[in-house]
Amino acid sequence: MSIETGLLAQGPIATVYAGKDPATGNDFAIKMFPSTFDRETSAWLERERKALAAVRSTRSVLQIDDVLTHPDGRSGVRRELCPGSLAGVLDSGARLGVPDVLALGAAIASALAAAHGADVLHGGVSPHNVLYRASGEFVLADFGVALRRRFPRDPMYAVEYTAPETLRDDTLSPASDLYGLGAVLYVALTGTPPFPRHTGQQPGERILQVLREPVAPIQDPAVPGELAATILRLLAKEPADRPQDVASLARLFTKLSRPGGEIVTGDSSDLPSEEEEVEVEFDDFAQVHRPAVPVHSAPAPVQVVQAPPRGGRTLIREFSGPLKTERGFPWKPVALAGGGVLAAGLAVLPLVLGPAEIGGQAVPVAAAIPSPAAASAPAPDVKLALAPPQDQSDHVQLTWTAEGELDFVVIMAGERLETKQLVAHRQRSLDVPVDPARRYCFQLRATDGRHIYTTEPVAIRGARCNP
Repeated sequence: MSIETGLLAQGPIATVYAGKDPATGNDFAIKMFPSTFDRETSAWLERERKALAAVRSTRSVLQIDDVLTHPDGRSGVRRELCPGSLAGVLDSGARLGVPDVLALGAAIASALAAAHGADVLHGGVSPHNVLYRASGEFVLADFGVALRRRFPRDPMYAVEYTAPETLRDDTLSPASDLYGLGAVLYVALTGTPPFPRHTGQQPGERILQVLREPVAPIQDPAVPGELAATILRLLAKEPADRPQDVASLARLFTKLSRPGGEIVTGDSSDLPSEEEEVEVEFDDFAQVHRPAVPVHSAPAPVQVVQAPPRGGRTLIREFSGPLKTERGFPWKPVALAGGGVLAAGLAVLPLVLGPAEIGGQAVPVAAAIPSPAAASAPAPDVKLALAPPQDQSDHVQLTWTAEGELDFVVIMAGERLETKQLVAHRQRSLDVPVDPARRYCFQLRATDGRHIYTTEPVAIRGARCNP
């Protein structure tokens, strides 16, 4: 069997090839990862594969047909070759009509219902892993948590399709899969994701949108009201507020697509024909520039997957842009860890370390980034206060107080280090690893979804912090 006869796509981690079985003439796709699957990942992946094989009759579940090991040590998976992805269609500027969106919804919902019934989560529904066959049938690929845990992705990758609870503490569940379904249907129907990126918008602002802001309603009169309302329910912030029965969703989408179910209008399908040249896209996991964290164990597939508790090995996700000193030399990042901590690019204020400590010049450790526009109503006094940091040499203990239900982020600026932003979601304390030989400044920010609250920066080890 030929494995790598042609390169199809080069993602940030995986590389996808096309192959052909000389015995049958069948085409297939091979997705190769940059390293081998360890024993725990292989065992977990095999259980997911067997569970999905039991629902093979659900055609919209794209199966993993085989697990391969390349002679150079890389591992990969083989699956059916599809002409293209929904992401490729949408990137071309096409917008699906209501009939196609209903067919899309029925296919994805049926796939999720079958997988959830077999105790397998998807873990990352997005337009990149919604593929279509030459017949035009939509299928959902890249099921399972094993490979997502083995090759964790940057939190900003597909953030507009990621459920709030996944951003907060890495929880994956049937409800987070349904949020992804809602986000995919929203972008397919409107042409824009639920929280599109705006020019000049910082990554952290988009995270705050997903965590707190409501999704703009679908106001197109051509869209059936029941369909629009269902999509908004799927995009509810709280998992309990989303539909609980995905199988009933599949039946609803099928019902709406039939005469008499509801008047369905919309443009004809924008899917490419078989003759058109289509770039094949796959759902790759964005690379995190650190060694992959091994899976804790290989338990039987479960319905909810959460980040490990404090004290265990934690899947760390971080986002920080490269910064330079005034002389143009790049600053090295500091690795951060902590139970349930998500590092993300939230808007920060400029902090300056004392000039005596850095060659006689004040060197900014973060560029000024404007905060989101303040709401018209006066901000309430939430009494946000950051206590003096407790310096423990190799880590710093931070605690704070505030009134109300808020999401928190700690801004950390270090001497000759990148500025880091640590999203603590609703915790009131954080242990932050630090270099015992460096000086640091810390600042706390919080949001209630309408306002941004900020403390004055505080320092340790004689650093001078200028807001």
